[in-house]
Amino acid sequence: MKSTIKKIVIIVLAVFAALLIGGYLLISSALKREKVQPMDFTQNMDLKKPDPVKDQPSVLFLGNSMTYTNDLPSVFTQLSQSGGFMADVYELTEGSYRLEYFADREDEVGSQVYDALENYTWDYVILQEQSGIATMGEETMYSAARTLDSLIRQAQGEPVFFMTWAFKEGISIDLLAGLKYRESRDEMQTEIASHYINIAKELDAMLAPAGIAFMRCSSQFPEVELWDEDENHPSPAGTYLSACVLYKVLYDQSPEGLPYFGDLDEQTAGKLQLIAAGIK
Repeated sequence: MKSTIKKIVIIVLAVFAALLIGGYLLISSALKREKVQPMDFTQNMDLKKPDPVKDQPSVLFLGNSMTYTNDLPSVFTQLSQSGGFMADVYELTEGSYRLEYFADREDEVGSQVYDALENYTWDYVILQEQSGIATMGEETMYSAARTLDSLIRQAQGEPVFFMTWAFKEGISIDLLAGLKYRESRDEMQTEIASHYINIAKELDAMLAPAGIAFMRCSSQFPEVELWDEDENHPSPAGTYLSACVLYKVLYDQSPEGLPYFGDLDEQTAGKLQLIAAGIK
C-alpha cells in the first residue's frame, strides 16, 4: 500500500514539475518575444533575382492552408499566363503543415515530397512555413529549411521561400496564472520576416516577401481587405497580392498592367499590382 502511494506521489510531483517547467519555458519565450522592435517594412529587400528568367518554369508549391486557401498556385498560374509566362505548376499542401513535416521522408506527405524531388525536375520549389513556427525561426524552421534546400538543389532546382503574413490582430495567448501574452501585427510580422530573410540569405535562396507586401498594402491602401474573416488566412485580395509578389520575384518583372484580376475588380487588382511592383 505504501509503495503504491509513493508511486502516485512521485507521478503527481513529476507531472507538477513538468507543468512548471513547461509554463516557465512558455512564459520565458513570450517575454523574450515581447522585446521585438518592429522593422521598417518600407525598406528595400535586396532580393535575389532569377538567373536567367524562365519563360516556362516548372513550379512546385509546398505549404499549408496559407497556400491552398483561394488556390494560390492556380492564381499564380493564371497571372503568369496573362503576362506571357507558361508556368507548369503543381502543389503538395496539407493543413497546418510545417517544413519539418515536408522534410521528413517518414511523413505521409513528406514521402511524396521526396518522390517529387527525386523523380521529377523543378525549376522552383516554393517553401511556405507555418506562420507560428516562422516566428520562432532557428529553433524549428531552419533545420528543415536546410534539408529541403539541399534536396531541391540536388534535383537542380532552386528554392524560393514564400514569406507569409502576420495575423491581422497579431498574437494573443493566455498563459499560466491569468497572465496574457500579446504581440502586435507589426511585431509578429517582424519575427516572421526576419527569420525568412535570415534563412534565405544563409542559403543564398530566392525570397518572395508576401508578408512585407501585406504590411505595405495595409498602410498604403487600408481599404483593401487582405485577411479572411478568421483574420489569419488570406482573403482573395491577399492571395492575389501573394501571386503578384511571386510574379515579380520569379520573372523579375512588374505585374502592373496585367489583365488577369482573379475575383477582384480592376481597381483593387491595380493597387495590389502596384504594391508588388515595389518589392525589390
